Amino acid sequence: MAKSERQPPYNFGRVFFPSKPNPNPAIPNEIRFQPLGNHVSNVGKLVKKWQPSDFPDHYESSFKRVIKAANIHDIGKPQKFALQVETDSQHKFKKYIYSFRGHRFLAECKDNLWVEKLAQGHHDFSVKDISRDAYVLNKYPEYQSILAKDPLAYARELYILEMCDQIEAELACRVIGDDEQAESRTFMDYTIAKDDSEQNVYRVDPWIFSTDQIELTFDYWLFCLSEDDKADLKKCRTENRDVDLGKKLDAIAKQWWQKQQGQPEKAEPRKVTLKPYPSNKQFQNRDCEFWYQQLAGFAPNPMQKMIFEVIEQTENPAFLLKSPTGSGKFEAILFPALSKNSRLILPLPARSLIEDQKQRIEKYLKRFSELNPDREISLVIDTGSQMQRWVYRNGKEEPKPRTYNPRRHLYKADVILTTLDKFLYRYFAFGDKQKSFVFPLRIHRDKTGDEKTLICFDEAHSYDEIAFTNFQSLVKSLYEAGRSLVLMTATMPQEYIYRFDYLETIDYIGTADDSVKAEQLINFQKQHLQQPYLNRRSFEWINDIERHSENPEPFQKRISETVTKEWQSKSNCRIITVVQTVRDAVAIYGQLSDKLKLTENTEYKQLYLYHGRLDHRVRQEVYTQLKQRDDKAQPYILITTSAIEVGCDLNSEVLISEICPPENLIQRAGRCNRKGNFPDAKVIVLGKIEGSRIPFYAQTLEEAEWQDYQETLQQLESFDSHKIAEHITRSQQVDDYRVVELFSMLHDYVYSADLTCQPAHEKGLVVTRSWTPSATLVYDDGTHGDQIENMPQVTVPIDRLTIKKNNINQYANTHVCERYYDQENTSWEMRGLRWGFAYQKEIVIKINQTNDGAFMPDANPEYSYNPELGFVELPGVFIKLRTNGFDEKLLYQYGNTGQKKSVIITYTKALEETT
Repeated sequence: MAKSERQPPYNFGRVFFPSKPNPNPAIPNEIRFQPLGNHVSNVGKLVKKWQPSDFPDHYESSFKRVIKAANIHDIGKPQKFALQVETDSQHKFKKYIYSFRGHRFLAECKDNLWVEKLAQGHHDFSVKDISRDAYVLNKYPEYQSILAKDPLAYARELYILEMCDQIEAELACRVIGDDEQAESRTFMDYTIAKDDSEQNVYRVDPWIFSTDQIELTFDYWLFCLSEDDKADLKKCRTENRDVDLGKKLDAIAKQWWQKQQGQPEKAEPRKVTLKPYPSNKQFQNRDCEFWYQQLAGFAPNPMQKMIFEVIEQTENPAFLLKSPTGSGKFEAILFPALSKNSRLILPLPARSLIEDQKQRIEKYLKRFSELNPDREISLVIDTGSQMQRWVYRNGKEEPKPRTYNPRRHLYKADVILTTLDKFLYRYFAFGDKQKSFVFPLRIHRDKTGDEKTLICFDEAHSYDEIAFTNFQSLVKSLYEAGRSLVLMTATMPQEYIYRFDYLETIDYIGTADDSVKAEQLINFQKQHLQQPYLNRRSFEWINDIERHSENPEPFQKRISETVTKEWQSKSNCRIITVVQTVRDAVAIYGQLSDKLKLTENTEYKQLYLYHGRLDHRVRQEVYTQLKQRDDKAQPYILITTSAIEVGCDLNSEVLISEICPPENLIQRAGRCNRKGNFPDAKVIVLGKIEGSRIPFYAQTLEEAEWQDYQETLQQLESFDSHKIAEHITRSQQVDDYRVVELFSMLHDYVYSADLTCQPAHEKGLVVTRSWTPSATLVYDDGTHGDQIENMPQVTVPIDRLTIKKNNINQYANTHVCERYYDQENTSWEMRGLRWGFAYQKEIVIKINQTNDGAFMPDANPEYSYNPELGFVELPGVFIKLRTNGFDEKLLYQYGNTGQKKSVIITYTKALEETT
């Protein structure tokens, strides 16, 4: 029997399906194959030009490892090549794709295990792979010293290899002709754009290379399908066998390759030159005055000047800034970060603050982009459920590409706006399993070209209990890692400040012993900002009414009457009213709407409702309208909750607040006469506490402390933040030892490759503010298809979704699901809730608008959703089960009454609930 002729290996680096020549993508005219050697050669060139200071360990040895890994990283591709088809849920053709699945595991380097791990790890860049590989390498004496000096050395080298591979891949897509594939790529920490003024030039930002330009050549083989080939593909389509298109095209392409004996003629090579964006040297070494005038149009105050100098002149600044509300702390950090070309990560205490900060940041980034023509200036907002990215160029927002991929750049931005919860989540590499180590590495990235990272925690006083325990651990961890770090606060209690004694304190609030900086700031604001009535606010405490939880209507009515009185006593007045609960806010809003008729005309609307259970798009629109009226000195009444009390830049004449702890009252009063331009501004507090009955929202004070606080309020005729601040205390802060230990375990796993701590990470256990995990509450009105992200939604703790009676659901058509990321299809999918640990799940409570085709258990009522009012009521879907020890269990039942199915999810009890 004759020996079969050996088939030539499929030496393809990448495959491209040009969109322009193919009016029918399912029947392509041509396919372009990049030679594997060309791809590997280009990656090697980029590694060789990578900035030497970015390599960990000793440069020479580190560079040799990465370049050797680059040479072998795709050596297994010829054995694993296959063309495939991607179909939709109806098994209809979407697009052709190619696969080299499993090729990375064929890369071997017998004389250097580190190189082999780099070559095999270049695809996923996941925390699981990196921690496992670093753990294995640390077993070998020749690698122990490297990892002892820098535990992230392996990850940093892998990052360089990964980025060179990704940059080359995107360029190949653009140059050889597959822009859609180029846009779909993820993980890019760099922006690549064609220079329209220079032929075959692509600009890269930031520029991480050691030379001022790099030349690359891209080769490809062109395979033009014959009419017979196309007929075979058309047959699959006419027979409704779209799923077979991939196999058919794979066979056609491989047959062509074999006929060419693996040596087809190459098309004309395409050469490109990579260059950095031209630097704007005219703005280098400009001072604080210049940047404030250019970006904001005003002169910096003494505090802003000092902070600018500290950030500009300090290699890794680490300080705590105490400054009054409305003093410009945000600009004090943003402007020097932009000037210094630092990536600014800004974690906030609540999602409700993001709308305000986004508008402020956007205004400044647009102006900054005007000063840096043609350079891409970007903002990322990471809220967990979705990560959005805005790009600004030449003073305008760039439209998102038609094939926009929200995962494309991950943490690549000039400013990253997020929450403490999500920042902790990213700090410990939670999220999509693929590329998950991107976040820890970029958070701890000290230098990328000329970039540095500055992390600023605004409203740092806002955390208590578990949130503060995590916050303290996080700040200490970042400080010990040498990160540039800022904490900002107006009302942080001294007990908390002692916990951060390793940070330098810059105090512009002042004490009796040190009030010089505070006086300088006040004098500047009065003289230069036309704030002649700064901090002038009369004070009134209406303490003859108490809010009863059983019957809140009298209290709600009293607040409505107070608002009405203030509104009618002064024309063109701006009033902010803050109450504790969403139900109270909605009830008061309804009463005022009926009485004052201020919401009927949209153009002249003057009454607004804002709280944390509004859909984020509604919140953003409400805040935008409020801000516009505020900036134009137009009247309005805002009924809100504590969602507005920190960070929001509003300037009312009257603040009406339900009685609250001193730190909350100071924050709320910061929205009243914020600009010091009202001679008769006032703060009105309503409510009282009888005896020892202290509500849950005032538990920062003991009973005796509460009485002292009330005595101070009784004596005040004008609002005195210093006297009120004397009552701020957190003496009862107790750190949950389990939270401390969990933070340590997760840190050791992610940053020190301690695999004994891996089970905690695999459970998805991230306790940010509470041991109680959260769920996303979604209202489906039937207009958004399956696009959950476009539906009205809020996030709530799952223990707020319990029902006491033995029923399936409190409302009809309410379904409990879990959302998961399908790595195979690279898309988010939905399925019914399954048994298991709640921390591992992204739980979605989906409420449908109508009953059509849906089961109505026990004739339950439909959920009433009004976009203007938000999710006022929370639906009961879980039954709380009795448990002992640390476990909490929730039961979810669904199905027909006679055939109920059950799911139980588990989470951990809070410390006080177990003692």
